Amino acid sequence: MAKREESVAFLDAEFPPVYESLPENNVFADVQGTRIALSAASGDAKSDDEGNVEDRASPVDGHTLSLRLYTPANRSTAPLPVAVWIHGGGFVIGGPNAEDATCRRLAAELGIALVAPDYRLAPENPYPAAFDDCYAALRWVADEAEALGFDVSRVALGGHSTGAALSAAVVLAARDRKGPHIRYLYLGYPVLDDRLETESARSITDPKLFNRQGAAAGWELYLQENDPEAGYAVPARAKDLGNLPPTYIMVTAIDPARDEALEFASRLSAAGTSVELHLVPGLPHMFDVLAPTARASRRAVEAWTTAFAHGIGASERQG
Repeated sequence: MAKREESVAFLDAEFPPVYESLPENNVFADVQGTRIALSAASGDAKSDDEGNVEDRASPVDGHTLSLRLYTPANRSTAPLPVAVWIHGGGFVIGGPNAEDATCRRLAAELGIALVAPDYRLAPENPYPAAFDDCYAALRWVADEAEALGFDVSRVALGGHSTGAALSAAVVLAARDRKGPHIRYLYLGYPVLDDRLETESARSITDPKLFNRQGAAAGWELYLQENDPEAGYAVPARAKDLGNLPPTYIMVTAIDPARDEALEFASRLSAAGTSVELHLVPGLPHMFDVLAPTARASRRAVEAWTTAFAHGIGASERQG
């Protein structure tokens, strides 16, 4: 049985029982098996009383990109703010269902639309496949905005873990390519740097948690033979972080990606970007998924949701 490292101190009393129930966490040992297990546990992606869910498709560079669209059930006729919401999964697992509950909640609570791309996964499709698909999703939102009733002045990007990495990459590309305007960016416990040279990257190795080994495996499968300095593969390697949208970053303390996220926030601020940073003490990567009803999880989710609502302009009404 895996033992918790002495350096791991859960400050929230509700989390240790959750930790004890966790298996060892190595999704990269059997990627196909993990994909099958996640698929079997996924929801049915059907509309309900609170929101409409529908699948769309768009041609992208010789293949068809699937996009899941969430809208509130009782939407008004006014154009909706819209967020491109990118799922995590170490670049190798998951799909729109991975963040289905979050997308449904945001659509219902904030009265916004969300578009979740079913991007191509590594290792079968290394960089830039996932990035290209996510950028194409942003382009699709802009191109289809009038037909779908989206407000192009209120477009945001968001995601957790490697979904946050892809969100950051898309924001950088949109700036450089003079692409669709992005009003707000949310990065939840983002994985941003393949180098893993920080103290947290070296020290978080607990096999029950997202750890150094998992972070290294995800980057290796995503990058493969690609130069990490090239293009938009690794957001932390970007030389220029200026002229980016206001950003909210939620960082977890027991996380190999903690220090790289803190450094990224510092660099954004130094470059003149408005940054709101929330460091969740004494809890690990994906704490809100592992213990969604814990007080710390509810408090952190409420905080970023409130900031996101303000950032995307969810309360604004277009005349």
